[in-house]
Amino acid sequence: MNTAKKNQESQEHGYICPFCFNKIDLNNIHYQCTNPSCTKQFLRSLSPADAKKYSCGKDDEEIDVENTIFLGRDPLGSDAVTTKHHIIRDAPGNTPGICDICHRPAYKRLCPVCHNPIPQGAEEEGSTVFVILGPKGVGKSHYIAVLINQLRSSFTQEFGATMSAATDKTTLVYRDVYFKRLFEEGRKLSPTLSFEESKEAREPMIYYLRFIEGNRPRVYTLAFFDTAGEDLDSTTKIMGLNINSFISRASGIVFLVDPLQIPYINNRIRMDNKPACGQNVTEMLANVANIIRTNNKIKMKDKIQIPLAVALTKTDVLLKSPENEEEAKILFGINSALHIDRERGKYDRSNFEQISAEIEEYLRRALSNEFTQTVKEFQHHCYFAVSSLGSNPVGSKLSRGISPMRVEDPFIWLLNDTGTEDKQ
Repeated sequence: MNTAKKNQESQEHGYICPFCFNKIDLNNIHYQCTNPSCTKQFLRSLSPADAKKYSCGKDDEEIDVENTIFLGRDPLGSDAVTTKHHIIRDAPGNTPGICDICHRPAYKRLCPVCHNPIPQGAEEEGSTVFVILGPKGVGKSHYIAVLINQLRSSFTQEFGATMSAATDKTTLVYRDVYFKRLFEEGRKLSPTLSFEESKEAREPMIYYLRFIEGNRPRVYTLAFFDTAGEDLDSTTKIMGLNINSFISRASGIVFLVDPLQIPYINNRIRMDNKPACGQNVTEMLANVANIIRTNNKIKMKDKIQIPLAVALTKTDVLLKSPENEEEAKILFGINSALHIDRERGKYDRSNFEQISAEIEEYLRRALSNEFTQTVKEFQHHCYFAVSSLGSNPVGSKLSRGISPMRVEDPFIWLLNDTGTEDKQ
């Protein structure tokens, strides 16, 4: 997809906010003024009715009603979100907003629904948002934590890119919840809480990925929702928790499959700390497909256009030498394409296609033909083999450290498939 075509599509389809996944008209957005005195003046000018809505009792902080509601809180409650920077609602269209207090231009743009930032260049680039899904225990949290670290380090060096957090909160959440525990303390991450249990889970970690080429960089948005597997149990639950909005408006989906949760594999592999078999991933993927069809009004005879990357996780346990004939049936031998490294610094289509064909056949035999047929409902799909940690943890400890295996491959494919990165 060339840049002109991408620009045209961005204008036709609007901007999808990567925080709340609402389609935004960039001609009708909110702004935030950086003049610290405007908040005080705004609060003094309010009528009694508006003061109840926007005043938190402090003369230099106003209630951010939209962001409070987005986080599932009560704007009139004690945990309402407040800000020292005055919010300008009903601002002018696609020119910088004018503060209604100081009458100076305001350049910080906000989504009118959730009041999270709209990046510069949104008009040209739109938003390219990827989501990561999978059943409980599949390793989504570990995959997200390791993927972000790989994208920020080796991936950016390899492909001449930069990656930065969209907000300070994303920086703090990744550091405190993921990086410290996993990379510094060498401990497994805690299970992800359901959207029902944690209001904080409703806010994704957002990063901007910039490719520095030509006269201006290309900027793409990565939204990492660490969803609990139980939140995807049924279409009713997905709809009830409003998870359907970010699934159906995603630019690409990474669907994780844990081989150890598949009975055919679990019953044959010999290993310590073997988990129990897990949820029916075929039903879960079918739920995801049905949600997309319903929300996007796609007929059953038509293919889903959102690219789907199916990633077999914890693949390191499938690369060992077999201990008996039964185990040999579910392990990858020395002739597997998984042993062939991809070519660095480019989109290695041939390598990805070889691995995809092998993993597709592997899952068809080990899981079901129904699963691979469900995958084919997606027009663009590809299979991958990854390992976030590189070895099996002992209890909660990562005694062997972290040695990720090809966790970035699904994203390299998605970036290329959506027109972002083609290094051929």
